[in-house]
Amino acid sequence: MNVNKLPTEILQQILKRVAMGPEQNMATAAPALRRHLLGVCFRWREIILNMAELWTFNALATLDLNLSRTSSQLLDIYWHTSLDVSHVTQLFKVINTRAPFCRWRSLEIDIDFWHSYRLHSIQSDDRYSNLESLKIHWCQREGLLPLINSTISSNFRSFHNIGAYTPADLLRDRISNIMSRATELTLPNFGAALLPPLPPQITTLSIWSMTLQNTAHIHDLTVHLSPSISQFFDHDWSSLVSLDVLFTRTQHSHPLPQQTILFPRLQTLVVREGRFRPLISISAPSLVSLRLERGHESVEKANRSLFDTISHPSYTVTSMGKLEIGFPLSPMVLASVIRDFSAVELLGFGFDDSYDGWEVIRHVICERRYVKVEWSERLKDNFMAGVKILKLQMNWILGDDAFENPWKEYTAKIFEDIPGKQLETIRCSWPRGDSWELSRLNWEKSHSKVDGSKQEEGHCAL
Repeated sequence: MNVNKLPTEILQQILKRVAMGPEQNMATAAPALRRHLLGVCFRWREIILNMAELWTFNALATLDLNLSRTSSQLLDIYWHTSLDVSHVTQLFKVINTRAPFCRWRSLEIDIDFWHSYRLHSIQSDDRYSNLESLKIHWCQREGLLPLINSTISSNFRSFHNIGAYTPADLLRDRISNIMSRATELTLPNFGAALLPPLPPQITTLSIWSMTLQNTAHIHDLTVHLSPSISQFFDHDWSSLVSLDVLFTRTQHSHPLPQQTILFPRLQTLVVREGRFRPLISISAPSLVSLRLERGHESVEKANRSLFDTISHPSYTVTSMGKLEIGFPLSPMVLASVIRDFSAVELLGFGFDDSYDGWEVIRHVICERRYVKVEWSERLKDNFMAGVKILKLQMNWILGDDAFENPWKEYTAKIFEDIPGKQLETIRCSWPRGDSWELSRLNWEKSHSKVDGSKQEEGHCAL
């Protein structure tokens, strides 16, 4: 289908979706994508230049050019600089004359740490009345944060303070108004004990350590360091839908608590650093997606931790949708995972070496060498029965043709060795972000063409 035959309204939506880039990397991706799209053809260029909302995300280097295309749209400002103090202050004032603070919808600011301590000299009578999101990287906020805190309105929703060296007592004073309005709060360098009591409108929270008092309103929680699963006891988790947590190494030496923590609505769970034993104390009947990462833990220790965890008689955590394990699994551990997570539709795991990856897949999935004799007939029959998507993550394998082509051939071999229609798709992803997939339907079509051509050659020979 020729995309240029689409109506302009539909093509606008497609180009807008592409031009905005990935949400987590809009600051760098969006400008480059827009430049590429502008050079495709005259029609695309006209459409993109006349879509004011595509030019609201502004890096300072292209501020004047983009402002001429934004009409009266609110602006998304990304500011990264290592200029000296006098130039930073002067530049800040110049920006305000061209793009008044009242037009700022979001601000992401990354000023060199050593030059940022005198930003108290920045003064303005303008208000951040439309600011919805503030993200600050690695810089002190001597005057900027109080200025924003004192002038934001009820539109404000999201505050991210990433790696900023601010004393906790000063931070509490300088985000008082922000705290009363934000629904999303990211403070990865601060524990909850250093913060004032969380207002009930905050539903998304990312903090260093888990010492919260009121949790009933939290929907999405990230804890960057949790010394013990016991910190999660005696809290109301009735609203929690997503949990991302890292447990410390000492947790493995502690006896498991006798009680179980119930997360009745939890749908997404991520556990990092290869320390999975605390999962034994978790009950999550609504879980849809489980992701396990080894972080800095060795592959061997992460495998041992995972095997010991899922083999424990009190372990109950399972997933009805996705299970993704971001590190290589030994054949025995992979077989145990497939056995115990028989209901998952997407199964993903990682590889560090092509040969080891092929061997694990061949022995466990294709030949089923690790299906134990002592397993019940039901477990044997259900082995891989629910998996529709197999996701293979290449952690250190370069994604060039020399490596991709053998993997593509081997992917086709997996479909040959696993009969039936249950496994529908195999996906492979590479470290640099490339990915490809093969569906059973496409494989069957190409397979039938190959067989057909062979038969024709046979008839010709006869």
